Amino acid sequence: MHRYFSDFCICLFISSLIFYLRNYGMPKLKIVQLLQVVALLMLIIGCEKTVSIDVGQIQPRLVVNSILCKDSLIKVQLSKSRAMMDTSQSIERINKATIKIYEDEILKQTLTKGYSGLFTSTIKPKVGSGYRIEIDNAEFGHVEASSLIPPAPHLISATQTTELTPESDPQNIKFKIALKDDGPQPNYYYLRAILIKKGYQPGANPNVEMVCKLYSDDNIVEADDHTLKGVVFNNAAFVGSNYELIVYSPNSLNKNFNLWFELSSISPEYYKYLVSVIMQNNAGNNPFAEPVEIKSNIENGTGILGAQNKVYIKVVTF
Repeated sequence: MHRYFSDFCICLFISSLIFYLRNYGMPKLKIVQLLQVVALLMLIIGCEKTVSIDVGQIQPRLVVNSILCKDSLIKVQLSKSRAMMDTSQSIERINKATIKIYEDEILKQTLTKGYSGLFTSTIKPKVGSGYRIEIDNAEFGHVEASSLIPPAPHLISATQTTELTPESDPQNIKFKIALKDDGPQPNYYYLRAILIKKGYQPGANPNVEMVCKLYSDDNIVEADDHTLKGVVFNNAAFVGSNYELIVYSPNSLNKNFNLWFELSSISPEYYKYLVSVIMQNNAGNNPFAEPVEIKSNIENGTGILGAQNKVYIKVVTF
């Protein structure tokens, strides 16, 4: 209908032009020449050609997600990647695969069956040991990845101040987090705030824990438009020294819950993965933003095999 309306407007314009030229005495020859030019322009504008570009069929890949954590069983989540134009919300889980878990190049366990795509081992990883996961699947072939649990971070204190952010609604509470970096090697950190029911320790019962929103405007923190309920940063600005990080949260101490901060040392590949996820979500629907590739360390697949080492500290009031 839009095209018909455009043609109608062009015809109306030409008719009005002819009427104007005739009534104002332009020679007939010039009128014909002018109409020829207009006809040529209409021909150029009206030409349409649909060009089909064959970009080939993008084959789905095996998605592997596993975060190794000290004192927690190794779990591996398998699924099938979706096409870029797939708008469905469903995720196809993979339950049939052979997963071999190696510790320091020694085979520790083989898993052959998953439930809702989750394969659970009986192995708890150790700090300083290297882990490799090899996966074989009839559709996707051989996939593997490696990671290493880093040493525990040093969380010195977490203090709630009496200051509030003046521009936010509701106002957020300011916290000072003191930590010490070992250096001189690069270290990577992930900080979260968790409300835990009084009488319970962190990790004792997930049903009495709630991860809180956490923000920071500190320059060392990766800018995040609320992708994670936490902040990610590295030690580039305080290698081998102490640092006080300022963070904000709408949650604080109350009569039923204590507020704890969880600081994790994370593996380099996990850090790169989280930063790329943050960057992609920050871009959102911005048509001018450059595409962001999600970082992965999965050979012949996609996803992440990362590692973290957590410590906790309870918040004290200022």
